[in-house]
Amino acid sequence: MYNHQLVYCAVLIGIFGAVAKAMSPRWHYLWQRFVHGLSALARRKTLSWVGLGTLVLVARAALLPVWPIPRPFIYDEFSYILQADTFAHGRLANPAHPLWQFFESAYILQQPTYASRFPPAQGLVMAIGQVIFGHPWFGVWLSAGLLAAVLCWALQGWLPPGWALFGAFIGLNLCLFSYWMDSYWGGAVTAIGGALVTGAWVRITRANRWVYAWLFGIGAVIVVLARPFEGLLLLVPALIALGMANRTARVWLPIVLTGIAGASWLAYDNYRVTGHPLRLPYREYYQQYEIVPPFSFMPISTAPRTFGHFDLESRNRETYERSRSWRLFVDRPLDWLTLLRYYYGNLIWLLPLAAFTPFLWRSRRTRFAAILAAVAAAASLIEVWWYPHYGAPFTAALLILAAQSMRYLRQWKYGGQEVGRFLVSAMPVAVLLVMVASQARAIATHRTADLVQAKNSQKESAEQELLERQPGQHVIFVRYTGPSPHDEWVYNPADLDAAPVIWAHDMGQIENERLRRYYAGRSFWLFTPDESMSLRHY
Repeated sequence: MYNHQLVYCAVLIGIFGAVAKAMSPRWHYLWQRFVHGLSALARRKTLSWVGLGTLVLVARAALLPVWPIPRPFIYDEFSYILQADTFAHGRLANPAHPLWQFFESAYILQQPTYASRFPPAQGLVMAIGQVIFGHPWFGVWLSAGLLAAVLCWALQGWLPPGWALFGAFIGLNLCLFSYWMDSYWGGAVTAIGGALVTGAWVRITRANRWVYAWLFGIGAVIVVLARPFEGLLLLVPALIALGMANRTARVWLPIVLTGIAGASWLAYDNYRVTGHPLRLPYREYYQQYEIVPPFSFMPISTAPRTFGHFDLESRNRETYERSRSWRLFVDRPLDWLTLLRYYYGNLIWLLPLAAFTPFLWRSRRTRFAAILAAVAAAASLIEVWWYPHYGAPFTAALLILAAQSMRYLRQWKYGGQEVGRFLVSAMPVAVLLVMVASQARAIATHRTADLVQAKNSQKESAEQELLERQPGQHVIFVRYTGPSPHDEWVYNPADLDAAPVIWAHDMGQIENERLRRYYAGRSFWLFTPDESMSLRHY
């Protein structure tokens, strides 16, 4: 799909070039007036970033009749939804269920509390959407719109206004049409924190505007509460460079105060979930259920694991072994290519980025952004997995580099012709046309990424159908014959006992009787997703 989009853009640019040669001077004049109008808009900085964020929110909301709220299907998503539901109920964790073995699910703790294994930032934003609008996706929606605005604001600190708006346009697809908007997997919240750090850093170090230290601190807290490891990869070099540029108390006091508040919040969240302020839920989950570590330099655990409903670790072990072999140098560049496909929306932006990388590194304007990108690339070599949202703290830095490479391209001349100036005008138009056309086609054919899902995306529909057919309270025993964790159905809300439909693992006739006695008065059903998608009385 992305290769096709690159080809389509190249073809359109060729067509634009042929048309431009045949156009009358009047059309060239009109185009220049349009460009000048965009430049005038970009100089109104607040209007630019507020307008861009509003555009993303309004556009996605307007598409809801034809492109509805996405349904979760990846186990990460169900874990975040549980976390959001927990927060929406005013709790950081839920009491462990006395029969918790029936409800074990991927990436969800059952002991010592019933909670998500993830840090709290994504769940908090989703909880806001659930409380205000009645559904956690609206928290995702708000975060994607806010990301578009904050990215534009961050780039305004690094680049002239027109180029900042240009860079924000490159990230438009990420905010509007990627899984950061249309799933519950996360990405936008972390990127907001990273953009605040990146945008505040440049304003403090180059313009000596110390008031932005508060935004730096807030961004630092967000990235740590969203993705602690990758967040620190951004913060450590940013703090070192900030310390070299400015050591005054008026800069560091706000950062220290917000840092203490954020660390206290994380410690308290850890304590409520795991019972220890320094023990992350991620670590607790790993020790209970996983043997493959997140980093390739760590050994595979030999301690016994308790999860027995399906095999979580075979595929993880294979990925781990690849990350410790020469295959890493094939896999990781492909992972980065996938990441850049999402961040830039179209691979055509990689061409000037690759061509002008030496200039980006030597330029004082962009050297620190290039260093951040290099840090992220180096750190990705020690991680077993590398998904696009892992690099979210560095989103603003990557867009800065892309926009600056287009500035260099604009100066390129060939045979006395201002080829670069033409390409800088033609490329965004071509990308916009291809982006809108491809997404419109996906929506019309129901082939958007969030609709091409595993069977368990039908879980909510199955519940609704059961409640319409037989009102009351139910328990559904799920019996697998050979499931993948991607086909898991046993996910429940935070207030498990009050749920109208409870999903539980089939643990055999004798064990199941314990659950039947616990939920006396409910109807019981058996569901075998590997054989059929129908319910039958149990």
